[in-house]
Amino acid sequence: MKNQLLDAINQVISLNSGVAEFTNDDTLEALLPVDIARSLDVSDSISFSTRADVNDSYFVTYNSEIFDKFSGLLDVQGYASALAIKYDGYLKTTGFEKKISDTLCPQNGLIRVGKSFEALTPYILFNMSYTASADEKRLGMISFFINGLTGIPGVEIGNALSWKSDQICLKDASNLEHINFESLLNTANSHASKLIDTEITPWRKSLSRKLGRDEERIKNYYNTIVSEIRAKIKKKNLEAEAKEKELARIQATLMELKRKLTDLQERYSLSVTAQLHSTLVILLQTVHIECELIRKKAKRGVIAVWNPYLKIIEPLRCEESGVPVTTFYLSDKEAKIIAPEVYSK
Repeated sequence: MKNQLLDAINQVISLNSGVAEFTNDDTLEALLPVDIARSLDVSDSISFSTRADVNDSYFVTYNSEIFDKFSGLLDVQGYASALAIKYDGYLKTTGFEKKISDTLCPQNGLIRVGKSFEALTPYILFNMSYTASADEKRLGMISFFINGLTGIPGVEIGNALSWKSDQICLKDASNLEHINFESLLNTANSHASKLIDTEITPWRKSLSRKLGRDEERIKNYYNTIVSEIRAKIKKKNLEAEAKEKELARIQATLMELKRKLTDLQERYSLSVTAQLHSTLVILLQTVHIECELIRKKAKRGVIAVWNPYLKIIEPLRCEESGVPVTTFYLSDKEAKIIAPEVYSK
């Protein structure tokens, strides 16, 4: 089972040029850069564990001081770098008609395939850090790629980063000038929100169970007190001032119950904040395929991308919802790409 706390620490270490490796599910061995080790006030060679009984390991929890220090490392945001990848294989630039027709399927129009050519496609790796707080604080990091040309989030690049020898540092930023980073950041924020929500769902369900359990316990406790007071009134047949005094006790008890329930709601309320930590722009050699979408009298050109690392035609993007699509509809006036679930509405 994935250890989310150590996984978060592992990602922070990697993003700060350190090396870390799991020796088992609850222990992480790390080699830290000297400056990072100094800021954390630990040795540059260290082991972290979520079990207190592991010898020679630094015990960490979501509430430990060392975890707060790791959280502080994520406050340095906005770091960006870029590199290109050399593709040594054969990159064909013809014969994509069948692949396009098999992959991209307009349901109410046509797609025509034009010329294809080698081109660099930017893939942006977004590293988004987040902090989730409820009865405890948890730090996390999610990472994903966005195709900088099509705007598709969650794409993969296969083994493109597997060989350091194929990586080329970019000194000329002219290849990045056409990238709309503001639009891509909006897409990244939206996609990150979904990924973070999925990642913290088990914790949210756990909090809901704890809240239900504690609410039931508190209600039973105070309702028992109210029942005892009512029984006392009935047994002693209290009247006038004595009865009013006991009824006032009931009212005070119910008010205290309400306050306790409000405190529980606040305690188990989950709040999440996220921010961009860093980005890496990777230029991959791909094939761009010019396509024409046709719906009645409306026509428009789009670029489809052949990813040689995965040997696939990548999806297009719904222009209403932003989701990746291979099966889609076209709008009547402008032949805009619309996902089936959006078009049906």
